[in-house]
Amino acid sequence: MVPIIAVMAMLLVGDLTVSAKAQSAGTWFKRARNAETREDYDGAYEGYRQAFLKNPKDLRYKTGMERLRFQAAASHVDRGRVLRQNGDFTGAVTEFTRALLIDPGDQVAQQEIDITQRQQQAAPPGGTAEVVPKPNEMLSAIGSISGIIELKPVSNELITLHAVDDTKVIYQAIGKLAGLNVLFDPDYTSKRVPVDLTNVSLSDALRIVGTIAGTFYKPVTANTIFIAQNTRTKRTDLDEVAVQTFYLSNASQQADATEVLTAIRNLLDPSVKVYLVPSQNAIVMRATPDQLLLAQKLLNDLDRAKPEVIVDVAILEVNRDKVRTLGITLPQSIGLTPQVANSTSTTSTSTSSSSDGTTTPTTTSTGLTLNNLAHLNANNFGVTITGGTLNALLTDSDTRVLQNPKVRATDGQRATLKIGSKIPVATGSYNAGVSTGIASIGVQTQFTYLDVGVNIDMTPTVHYDHEISLKMKIEVSTQNGTVTISNVQEPIISQRVVDQTIQLKEGEPTILAGLLEKDDLRNLSGTPGLAELPLLKYLFGSQSKETKQDEVVFVLIPHIVRESVLTRLNTRAIDTGTGASVELRRDPNPRADADAYIEPSARPAGSGTSAANAASSMLLQLQQQSQRPANPADQLNPPATAKPPAAASGGPPVSLSVVPANSAQTVGSTFQVAVMLQQGRDVYSVPLQMQFDPKILDLVNVDAGDFLGHDGQAVALTHRDDGNGLVTVSTSRPPGVAGITGQGNVCTLTFKAKAAGDSTLTLVKVGAKNSAQANLPAVGSQAVVHVK
Repeated sequence: MVPIIAVMAMLLVGDLTVSAKAQSAGTWFKRARNAETREDYDGAYEGYRQAFLKNPKDLRYKTGMERLRFQAAASHVDRGRVLRQNGDFTGAVTEFTRALLIDPGDQVAQQEIDITQRQQQAAPPGGTAEVVPKPNEMLSAIGSISGIIELKPVSNELITLHAVDDTKVIYQAIGKLAGLNVLFDPDYTSKRVPVDLTNVSLSDALRIVGTIAGTFYKPVTANTIFIAQNTRTKRTDLDEVAVQTFYLSNASQQADATEVLTAIRNLLDPSVKVYLVPSQNAIVMRATPDQLLLAQKLLNDLDRAKPEVIVDVAILEVNRDKVRTLGITLPQSIGLTPQVANSTSTTSTSTSSSSDGTTTPTTTSTGLTLNNLAHLNANNFGVTITGGTLNALLTDSDTRVLQNPKVRATDGQRATLKIGSKIPVATGSYNAGVSTGIASIGVQTQFTYLDVGVNIDMTPTVHYDHEISLKMKIEVSTQNGTVTISNVQEPIISQRVVDQTIQLKEGEPTILAGLLEKDDLRNLSGTPGLAELPLLKYLFGSQSKETKQDEVVFVLIPHIVRESVLTRLNTRAIDTGTGASVELRRDPNPRADADAYIEPSARPAGSGTSAANAASSMLLQLQQQSQRPANPADQLNPPATAKPPAAASGGPPVSLSVVPANSAQTVGSTFQVAVMLQQGRDVYSVPLQMQFDPKILDLVNVDAGDFLGHDGQAVALTHRDDGNGLVTVSTSRPPGVAGITGQGNVCTLTFKAKAAGDSTLTLVKVGAKNSAQANLPAVGSQAVVHVK
């Protein structure tokens, strides 16, 4: 294998040496990005690698090379597996070797090389079929252990027997009819019993006779049964036991596996040995074949994928502060100050020199004396008048804050989301010098941190009828100033908290809390009397009006993105025998719809809006309700809404067709398939089911088309992948709007080709409804995708 890798490396380097020297790093980078767009992972990886070799300091080149390394190697591994399945072992080894050259740490490629080489050695000369590699001695010994014995009668014809005879004779007669050997327990004492059988199967005949005679049988070989008395002791001594390991697929934590283990222990006999291996998510059992089969049935019922929910949360806060000040403010006060000037007996005069050489006498006034009081006049009083003000001011501040997070959570599991910051808050202090005697340490303050911002804590529970219970707490907090407490500044936290448990339908918007606060402040200042006159109030006074509005709305919409699928096989009752022992009865003709999906009820089409739009709408409703006078009659008799148009009668049915982008695909490629609608008339919603081959294709995603949202309305789309090649899609328009007429793309499904072969894409169920929720006739079609 090493020489092959060396040769491949030399060829790969030799082919690219000449062209690599002539290209710059930027050219290689552009070529790599174009190749990545075309999903040519080999070319993209090589382009990034050459660009990195020319300019190792550019992190874009290194990041692209490391990112495409895995995809390029995985594409070669996938092609090699396809070639090996077709018998081309040499080509498969070449592809695996190229993958190993691209990513030397790819252990999967090395394992595939070893497996392919062993298969090539074990293949017959000229043979192309895949041969199982020769196991080692340990695996050979394990594989040689036989499984549970199953009866293989020579004849499967229905048995008819009418007799009154010894039970041994009756058992021997049934054995001859079915081609079985019948052995009896030496301790068994037969008795004479009547038997009347008409057209019954072998298992039913043995069961009927055993019930009449009080016996049971156990297979010894594929064509031999052993008959014994049906007692507890004989059951314990003769019942064959087997060991089987069951692997859990959906147990995400040990508590999930423990619940399944507890259910199995409580339903089976206490003597059954059951053990849980948490590290492997496995349950090991030692029990009878029927008990093991019953345990397998219980695991199939209980070990199911947990539903998942996306909760669209919107917190809308609108703050508006409008201030208007208008008017004229006249002087509000007049002051009189008595004073005496130019009096020689009470005034001291001094001179001061100015810059031009002149002198100016300075007079200093003193208070009144008894002599001055007798000669007071207007010159002895100073008058002080305050100034007037003309006010014309308008301020209008409007703040709109929207938080619109989306949280995805698993059924029964707690999910938290914190968006914001942590603010330190002092919680206490102590002086270490008091206890240690070291006074220099001083006072030590302890702090804790508060989460400020948007904090969401929720635990969803998905019910079988597509309803969702949400135990949640939503908190929106901000810092609103500080306060000083004991010489320590502490933050003031304003918060809005909603803590409740509610139950909603899928896609149903709900308002958790709505707060509408409105403050009106009026202020009047001016000349008393004149400022209160209707016509003169703006000349002799000033009016100030401030309006504050604080509106907060919490809205959420839950969406189920993963369901726990139930089939009729999970819900139907089965016969487990008597209370003394578990004895299953096989049905020779199993029901064809045993694994059919159970639709519990008509699934809601979902809301055609987001939580942000719903929050804006509900905020507008709150404003209208606050402005509208309360009238009980209006609440009892709400205004009538326009009814949607009635269902159209006649006309051709709605046609739904499957249109793949390209009917020929390669393994590992991703492609899209469009579902086109024609002859649509007032189409409001389109539910459909598509069947594909899960061995060849994997469903990646489902997107809404442009048909139902042709007029700009939001389209709600939900889909469910049952995992067995059946995908259910439902698209609908918002409530209360008319349907769409015409043709267009309803939805687009994205698939990934994982194996070679042909897969038929069939619309097994199609439907359409108009805006009156009446069913429209609809027909579907199919298409074929070839993967090579």
